[in-house]
Amino acid sequence: MRIALSRIHRWIGLVAGAYFALAGLTGVVLLYRAELDTWLNRDLKGPSRPAFEGRAFRPIDELFAAAKERAPPDSNPAFIHLPKSDDGYFDLIYSRPNAHRHAVIGQIVVDPYTGVVRGRRIIADPNDPLAEPFVMLLMHLHYTLLAGDVGETVAGLAGLSLLVSLALGLHLWRPFSGSWRRALLFKRGAGPDRLLFDLHRLSGAYGAPLAFVVVLSGVCLIFGRQTSALIDSFSSVSTNMLPGDLKSEPANGRSPIGPSAAAAAIDRLFPDGRLMSIGLPAGPAGVYRVGKHVDGEVYQTETKRVVAVDQYSGAILAVQDPRRFTLGERLLEWRFPLHTGEAFDAVGRVLMTVMGFVPILLLLTGFIRWRRGRRRIEASR
Repeated sequence: MRIALSRIHRWIGLVAGAYFALAGLTGVVLLYRAELDTWLNRDLKGPSRPAFEGRAFRPIDELFAAAKERAPPDSNPAFIHLPKSDDGYFDLIYSRPNAHRHAVIGQIVVDPYTGVVRGRRIIADPNDPLAEPFVMLLMHLHYTLLAGDVGETVAGLAGLSLLVSLALGLHLWRPFSGSWRRALLFKRGAGPDRLLFDLHRLSGAYGAPLAFVVVLSGVCLIFGRQTSALIDSFSSVSTNMLPGDLKSEPANGRSPIGPSAAAAAIDRLFPDGRLMSIGLPAGPAGVYRVGKHVDGEVYQTETKRVVAVDQYSGAILAVQDPRRFTLGERLLEWRFPLHTGEAFDAVGRVLMTVMGFVPILLLLTGFIRWRRGRRRIEASR
């Protein structure tokens, strides 16, 4: 049985391990995606802090109008991101159909202090992923292998097989006889083959708990609908979430209140936190969806505290507050922050950075051991 399990572990590692190594290395780079994208596009997203302190951002409506003026005529404004820091930027995300009638996602960046449009770029094009910014291309490589839905499914199945491989590796590593001390340390005075074996088993053993969290959270993100259905069987995943069918009252001759007024509505409801995003109304019946980060959220780069606002009256239609989440909603909320390590701030980022190199170490040591074993077998024939 031990020999059979060892072979299963080996072949999963050699096949799915190649994806695991790729995902680990790309994942390390993506941990610093915001900084990297800013560095690669400094003219577009570089620091905008004014030369003197005390200067305020321009009104949201003014920034939105400046961005909207630069949007393509056939585009639909969809989302606004507010500066996440004093030297951050304001952007408008829009969609427009391409020649294949698929949605192309664009971004228009505005300096929040001057209201000057810095530039425009395409950030997602399903028909030409190589034209996307480097960070977006790397992200698609990380979780879809640049193969769309098919690649995403392959990545998810590879993740499931890796969970099996991790479990088998721990089973094979644990000492069936002898002391745990030997299992947890390198063998003294060992030759090259034994050192290679110890490097493989110990990096796997010590990295397994964190690897299990990373892989499982990644699988749950890829198979989102299945994960939600499973969790919903014992704890609701929709009780405190914003309904998808929210609608504004009929206009009756009224004009939309604008993003600034929508933001003011959530400021009155939640004075604390930092305004991060505004989802724009989709059509005459659409609503504003205003996100304001609350202290203590596991998300750092985004927020789960979102308020739906009527686009004509400014009335609050629904509130999504992570402090009221059910167990099921909280489990879903933790998937991405766990996968990226941002749930644990700087410590999480450091741990995930180290973890990103473990898969390539396991793949290389496992492959070298397998090749050496094959050569010994061939030499003995």
